[in-house]
Amino acid sequence: MKEIRLTRSFLSKPINSILILLGIILLIEAVSWSIGYAIKLDKVEKAGGFLSYVGLVVRVLFLPELVTLIITIALVNRYHKWLKLVSVENDWQAVGLYELKFLPVLGVAFWIFNPFTQTVRYILEQFPTYSLSDYLTFYLIGTYNWATYFKYLFPVILIGYIALNISLLSDFLKQRREAQEAAEAKATKAAQEALALSATFVPKPTPTTPSPYLTQLKGKNGGGELTFPINEVCFFTVEDRSYYAELTKGRYLVSKTLNELETEVDPSVFFRIKRDYIINRQAVQHYSYWENGKYIVRLNTPDAHEIIVPRARMQEFREWLQNTQSSQTDTAADSFVLTS
Repeated sequence: MKEIRLTRSFLSKPINSILILLGIILLIEAVSWSIGYAIKLDKVEKAGGFLSYVGLVVRVLFLPELVTLIITIALVNRYHKWLKLVSVENDWQAVGLYELKFLPVLGVAFWIFNPFTQTVRYILEQFPTYSLSDYLTFYLIGTYNWATYFKYLFPVILIGYIALNISLLSDFLKQRREAQEAAEAKATKAAQEALALSATFVPKPTPTTPSPYLTQLKGKNGGGELTFPINEVCFFTVEDRSYYAELTKGRYLVSKTLNELETEVDPSVFFRIKRDYIINRQAVQHYSYWENGKYIVRLNTPDAHEIIVPRARMQEFREWLQNTQSSQTDTAADSFVLTS
């Protein structure tokens, strides 16, 4: 992946600002409790108990600084549009230069968010007694000074770059996953074409010579009992502790378990793709990537049956398809030589 497309989906969601600030406050509290337990305990007692202390932290710190964080992240997000930043090359130097472009906006963010942060702080701290002169003197005009600016500067830069890098990493991982899925889909399509998977179910002929594998099976359904060639089974499955053979002409209850069938059927024809499925190679129409590392295997049965398969099992399944394809090719070549 030569470049990363900057979708900024992380920066666009306000809930992420809450999660970042909550994580920072929990980290600060954990550290302060671990190194100054007695001091923190004294603060809890002065606040009137643990719940009152938590309420104080939320009112004095969390909610006002949440405003700070939301506005800062919004500025970073908007700055992308102002500079028309839509992508960045996928190398350390380009990423470093990309991030340096945000120092100016983080440097001036204080002058933008400060009146909003201090207004929220004033409303929460002074409730229900408000004074306009106190608000202007101590919370608004009084906070526009270099001391307050430098108090905010490092945390704002730190939080801004945390959000920026999380957003960048999120875009990178998403696009890498999309690229992997596209590559897997392309490889899957090529593999399926090479394996000559069929859209229609054509069972292999029943062997005319004695076979060490099961060739006939008895089943029953509402219409009665039936003995059928094993190769006519599209798949075996289990439901509610009952075992079934699915044929193009219907489903039949069988007496053998999947474990028994797995050891008795021809392994070049049948494959146990999941704990509750044994499928016939001739019934495989195609397979494709689904989501979260899982695949959908589609069968050419009348109802176009689908089976969700995990990635680990899918690798074994593909190898089995390739091996059975090779064996079929070798058999066809041998037949040609014998008849020539």
